[in-house]
Amino acid sequence: MMNGIKLSIEQVEVALRDRIRRRVYLPGEQLPTELSLTAEFGVSRATVRTVLTRLASEGLIIRRQGAGTYVNQRVGEVNTLGGLLDYGRLISESGHKPTIQPISMLQRGATADEASWLNLELGEPVLVLVRLFLADERPFILATNLIPQALFTRETDFYDGRLSLHSFLQEYCQQTIAYAIYEISPVLAEDEKTTQLLACQPGQPLLQFATTFYNQDDHPIVWGYSTYDDTVVKLRFMQSWV
Repeated sequence: MMNGIKLSIEQVEVALRDRIRRRVYLPGEQLPTELSLTAEFGVSRATVRTVLTRLASEGLIIRRQGAGTYVNQRVGEVNTLGGLLDYGRLISESGHKPTIQPISMLQRGATADEASWLNLELGEPVLVLVRLFLADERPFILATNLIPQALFTRETDFYDGRLSLHSFLQEYCQQTIAYAIYEISPVLAEDEKTTQLLACQPGQPLLQFATTFYNQDDHPIVWGYSTYDDTVVKLRFMQSWV
C-alpha cells in the first residue's frame, strides 16, 4: 500500500518496470527481496511473486535459486521493455538523440477495417496522428496512429504531437497502454510520401509494424502502422526460455 492506496498486480508491475527502465535497478544488479517489496508496496507476497514471474518470463530479470533476483545483464541491449516497442527509448538507448516531428493530425470517420480493429461502428470519428521519428535528425520511422475520438476527455485547440504515444494518451485521454499486439511484415518503399519522409530510395526494403494497443480492460485504444528503416537503428528483441 502506497499513500494509503492498495495497489494491484498491474500497478506493482508498472512500478518495477519503470525502475528497470530508468536504471533505478541497474543491469546485473540484485533486486530487493520479496519480503522487502511486499513491505514497500503493501501487497501480498503472492502479488510480488506474480509480478516477478511475469518479468522473468520476458527475460527482464533472472531469478537465481538461493541467490536472489537480478536485472538481466543484457536488458540494455534490446529495444523493448515489457513487450512494448518504445520508439523514443529505442533511439536513445541505441546512442542517438530522439526527435518526434508531427506531420499531420486530422479527424475523420473510421473505415470498415479500422472500425473492426478498434471495436467501433463504421464511420465513428477517430483522430489520425501521423508523425516522423528521427535519430540524430535522421528520419527512420513513419508512424500513423488512430485514436477513437470518444476517448478524449477534454476539448482543446492543440494536441502536442511531439509527445510519446504513452504520454499523449495519458495527457488527452487519461488512458494507459497495458499491452500491444504487433504484426511485422517486410515492405518496399514504393509511395512518394514514404520515400520523401524517410529519405530512402524507391524499392528499398523496410519493415512495417501493424499494432493494436490495449488498456487494462482489454479494450483497443489505438491502432496504427509504422514503416521502419532498420538501416538507421537495428531492432533487437529478447525472449526468455524459462
